[in-house]
Amino acid sequence: MNNGNKTESTPKTLQTTGDLSSVLEKIRGVGRVAIYFHYSDGPEEKTESDVSFFQWTSDSKRNKEELIGILVVAEGASDKHIQNKLLTTISSVLQISPHRIVIEEMELEE
Repeated sequence: MNNGNKTESTPKTLQTTGDLSSVLEKIRGVGRVAIYFHYSDGPEEKTESDVSFFQWTSDSKRNKEELIGILVVAEGASDKHIQNKLLTTISSVLQISPHRIVIEEMELEE
């Protein structure tokens, strides 16, 4: 019995900067987008105080590189409204603090 809902209709996760760029370019006023992810160098030796401070982090996350910053260069970034929309969208989608996201205006090619 099928009520029209598909179990395989789960949204596809964004796998690359190109995927995210192409989605952001569809937002009105954004224009072309280039994205650069900055990751930590990987697991580092942590002191006991660091371990207790970060105990909320799951073990699976400790073994992966952590996304620590994003640079977004967009054609429409000269508009403060577009900058704010990009900031809130990226922060929400990637679950990263807004202070770790930098948005700059793209130089227009002639």
